[in-house]
Amino acid sequence: MAITKNDLTPATSGFAVNAVSADASGCEELKAAPGAGVSIYITQIEISCVAAITVTIGAGETGGAVTTVLFGPFNFEATSGSPVSISLRGKGIKLAANTSLTIDASGAGAVQVFVEGYIK
Repeated sequence: MAITKNDLTPATSGFAVNAVSADASGCEELKAAPGAGVSIYITQIEISCVAAITVTIGAGETGGAVTTVLFGPFNFEATSGSPVSISLRGKGIKLAANTSLTIDASGAGAVQVFVEGYIK
């Protein structure tokens, strides 16, 4: 279980992370906790998967699973590859202060996720 992240971080407008994992079933970190008193805000998320698994996006990790579910679980099929795309208007979704953004899958399978947001 390993996730490969391309952290696209424009300093003035927030962050963007493009991540790929062959097996996110051990709960993978997409964006590290930003520090005491600071929160991650999610404004856009896209998930693609070509395996018959479910994928959940959450805040934090407890015992190899997301602590708080934010999105999902989304059911994917091995033959589909149809992405899930969520665009949040306004300020987006705020995670609790000093909490990481995580992804968890129900089993092995290639998962790609793109997340945009900002830290405040």
